[in-house]
Amino acid sequence: EVEGGPPMLLRPTFCAAGVSLVAAVRAMQTSPAFARNRDPILEAMRETGVAECGVILELGSGPGEHAPYFISKLGTDSPTWQPTDISREACASSDARARTAGLLGSSVLPAKQLDIGADEWNVESGTYGACLAINVLHIAPHAFGALFAGVARALASGGLFAIYDTWTFAGEFVGPNNRRFDASLRAQGYSGVPSIEDCDAAAANALA
Repeated sequence: EVEGGPPMLLRPTFCAAGVSLVAAVRAMQTSPAFARNRDPILEAMRETGVAECGVILELGSGPGEHAPYFISKLGTDSPTWQPTDISREACASSDARARTAGLLGSSVLPAKQLDIGADEWNVESGTYGACLAINVLHIAPHAFGALFAGVARALASGGLFAIYDTWTFAGEFVGPNNRRFDASLRAQGYSGVPSIEDCDAAAANALA
């Protein structure tokens, strides 16, 4: 891993629009890692072809910060974005951000609630040019079998699955910072830094 504003005064004549804007701002969540990671991720998306995949299914989209930022950088060549998250609040945040950016319903579709560890996903099969998971696997349960089976169903033929995360390799952390990161995650009840070997094995099983 690459390591609320001031009170708003509304004029009565703009009250309806102002209330909508305040509601959107209140719905928006933030991720502390977003600003650190966004440009390296965008560069990797361009290098791997993910940025040219037509429709992207983002898994665990969280606050919904990625889609508006990447679309603003990719311009008219940007894929359409389908955010998903297990959290209703995160889906609401994603929709609020896309709506505020003027993208909801066009370049960014309304967020769907989705559990990546579930056996069934409420998304269309064989539809997406890419699935994208950014800093998701160290938070979500390590149900890699269900994850890769779901991705295999969702992707169109020739589609890509891109994962940005922190890993262990042969059980070893990449430096002491990642070990401390893992301990912090587990102390908060999260699953912790995933194993690249477990992930690769689940991917191979999904393709078998």
